[in-house]
Amino acid sequence: MNLLKFLSSRALQISLLTCMASPVAAWQISSRELVDMQFAADDSLTVLVSAPGAPEPGIYRWLQHAQEPSLLCKVLSPASFSFDRKTIIERVAGQPTRLHLYDPSTCHTRALIAIEAKVIDVDVRGHFIAVAVRLEDLSTELRVYNFNGQQLGRTPIGRNVEMGFAPDGRSVVNFDLSDGGSAMWNVPKLSHQTLPAWFAVGETTFVPGSLLVKRYVNGALMVALWPSGTRAYSIPSSRSARLRQLSVTGRFGLLHSLDDAGESLEWLDLSTKKRAHLASGSVDNAAINRSGNLAAWALRSAATRQLVQIYVAPVSSAAATGH
Repeated sequence: MNLLKFLSSRALQISLLTCMASPVAAWQISSRELVDMQFAADDSLTVLVSAPGAPEPGIYRWLQHAQEPSLLCKVLSPASFSFDRKTIIERVAGQPTRLHLYDPSTCHTRALIAIEAKVIDVDVRGHFIAVAVRLEDLSTELRVYNFNGQQLGRTPIGRNVEMGFAPDGRSVVNFDLSDGGSAMWNVPKLSHQTLPAWFAVGETTFVPGSLLVKRYVNGALMVALWPSGTRAYSIPSSRSARLRQLSVTGRFGLLHSLDDAGESLEWLDLSTKKRAHLASGSVDNAAINRSGNLAAWALRSAATRQLVQIYVAPVSSAAATGH
């Protein structure tokens, strides 16, 4: 990678650093909200800088070997990636019933719909939108819409919601345990389904952008298939460890850990148990490419909390060590 020229314009700076004997590109931006990112199939990096709290919020694209990222479009309201990382969901500011959906690679609008109820949680997969809404009587419903705004299914749901589409897109799962435990409904009609028996053993969560799930059982972190629960990989791990993302096969991942020494981010080969340290400090988000040999992460400054540095680095198994 050629030395990147230094760019300074208000909140943006780009520089070249060195880490793990590999070139690391770094982009500095001011943002009060979490900064998220996702690799595209061509290994370019999509960066979502959400409003409010950023001078230039929007969707950015950083091409491989480019000297600087480019702004694809401004997004002036709070926004986030869908669980499958294929849609950016904007919850229109001042209009709690409206959703604006973007294609993250082009910034083209995929849908702009009115829900007719206050949106409290939302996820998108394929051509379906799952929305948890708060009604006037303060009850909560789970609904499924298509991109034309047509409601396809609805069902009551507990007041506490942390939901998303399952990796196969055939169901919606609510992970919140404070309303009687996790629950699952089919798509799009939202008839109640029974969660797999293995789901109740240990802790299970979806991994953003992956067809696999993360499980923590008896001191081990496992990567498993959905919906069978079949184990693909397993390593000893603390309960606090979080898999930020996985490569397409699930072999390589980014492990975010928190212990007495603080936060750290590691590249991990789940097959060989090799690890490579990437960062220490307050990690906002992290992404890994399909092959598992390129990583990106957002690190928030300890001195200036609104200052976030985004790093992109190739990761070689030769630089990793056994653990």
